[in-house]
Amino acid sequence: MDRTETDILRGERARQLLEEPLIIEAFALIEREYMQAWQDSPARDTEARELLYLSLKNLAKVKAHLTHVMESGTLAKATLAQRAGRTLKAAFSR
Repeated sequence: MDRTETDILRGERARQLLEEPLIIEAFALIEREYMQAWQDSPARDTEARELLYLSLKNLAKVKAHLTHVMESGTLAKATLAQRAGRTLKAAFSR
């Protein structure tokens, strides 16, 4: 299996994860809880707010990574289709 095929498979799996209701629910729940804890934190507790902020950023990074893998898979599909088109075109132009 070449890199393009691997990217397609990984992209499809990332899409499935991003569309999985339990994953969607988990991301939303965790984000809400972090935001609520951040808003409820006392003004003097800057360390806790900083940790909550970093937690929110890390949650976003996980989602962004999955989105990137999914988009790479979509691009790999297009690349594979383009290669197949060129191969067919070359075969029929002889």
